[in-house]
Amino acid sequence: MDVYQMKTKPHSKERYQEFIRENRIGIGWPGIGSLQGVTKDEVRDRVRTVYQIHDSKLGNALGAIWSFVYRMQAGDLIGIRHGSLVSIGIVGDYEYVPSLDNPADGFCHQRSVEWLVVEEEMAYFSEKFQETIGHRGIVTKSKYSLDELQLKVARGRGKIDEFISNEK
Repeated sequence: MDVYQMKTKPHSKERYQEFIRENRIGIGWPGIGSLQGVTKDEVRDRVRTVYQIHDSKLGNALGAIWSFVYRMQAGDLIGIRHGSLVSIGIVGDYEYVPSLDNPADGFCHQRSVEWLVVEEEMAYFSEKFQETIGHRGIVTKSKYSLDELQLKVARGRGKIDEFISNEK
């Protein structure tokens, strides 16, 4: 099980409360279509063509999109932040929602989430978890394990227990 953090402003629209309420997370990038079964080169070409970006901006966009669609797997943990509040959940599979693939919505690339922790103060988490959740990238995988992050997943209890150790 890997741990990711992501920002809550896909396509420049703040969606933290919507993520929590709808049990879904998502990234922007409307106009590039479904990314299921698409190669990294094809994603790069679509983003370059639709958004007219190059160099490091294209690399950053591609990294975030690829992480969300292909690196992140069902069963991984996602952490999101709103000010000093943190929510953590278990993600489902990537889904493309064609009806939201437009500039107004910009929320067509999604994953379901089973929230385990909702709006807990960031100060209660380990320094390594705070470092992970504070990463400036749009979507990034933590460089730390669950043990190092001091998270213990307790499914079905509605929270991450004690924040102290990995479930064995």
